[in-house]
Amino acid sequence: MYDSFFDRLSHGFSGYDWWLIIVLSLVAALIMRKWPQWPAAAGVMFVVDAVAPFFYRWAVGVPPNFAFDFAFSRLDERGGVVVLLRLAIYFVLIGAIFFSKRRIGER
Repeated sequence: MYDSFFDRLSHGFSGYDWWLIIVLSLVAALIMRKWPQWPAAAGVMFVVDAVAPFFYRWAVGVPPNFAFDFAFSRLDERGGVVVLLRLAIYFVLIGAIFFSKRRIGER
């Protein structure tokens, strides 16, 4: 059971996914002004993460219907665990970057 669970998680993230998660988290944390904006920032960046592959595939010449199928299957084919883990990673990264920004900014 655990082998398939960890296999699903390891195959759920490519280099492109990690790059997108880090960049979007950095942008969200730099835009935030107060802690109550944290859930909204993570939610917005998660939506941008879900929509970004559609626009990327469309920009490189993939027809819109195939680009939409790819973007949707990217979140669906590996199960809900990876989707929930993406949102959790956004929360953690944005919180850590914002905390660091506030901590360094006070000095």
